[in-house]
Amino acid sequence: MDTVPSQPGDLIAMRLLLLRDLAQSLEVSQFALARNDAEMIARGAARQAELCRQWSLLEDQLRREFEQRPLRTHEPAADPSPQALPLAQLEQEFVALAARIRHLVRVHCSLLRHLQRSLAIVGHIVESCAPTYAPELALLRAETHSQAGD
Repeated sequence: MDTVPSQPGDLIAMRLLLLRDLAQSLEVSQFALARNDAEMIARGAARQAELCRQWSLLEDQLRREFEQRPLRTHEPAADPSPQALPLAQLEQEFVALAARIRHLVRVHCSLLRHLQRSLAIVGHIVESCAPTYAPELALLRAETHSQAGD
């Protein structure tokens, strides 16, 4: 999002591009989560955070744009104008992308919960083995005192 669009239609199109990028990023992150690829998970999270930042900026710009426009009354037309058709298609794509992203986020959350449970299991295993591999404190003190006496 290097260039800042100024027309509402351009802003709406940019909004759809961001949603497409977010859906694609979530799909890539699913594979990273399934493979426990920490580096890829971190890159995906950073990309998604950047897309969310861009979304917020775009939403602010859209809000300002529509607040500055004079209110127009829309009279129902007998047949749709040529502009109404692309807007209807944009709205339909927006609804479809929003549904896809909701699904991807649910899957993403499920994978994160699974990963969290797996990490908790590993943490419990490490904790249970800690007394076996940790030196006893009394032995460390005795060793430290004997070295100090040399």
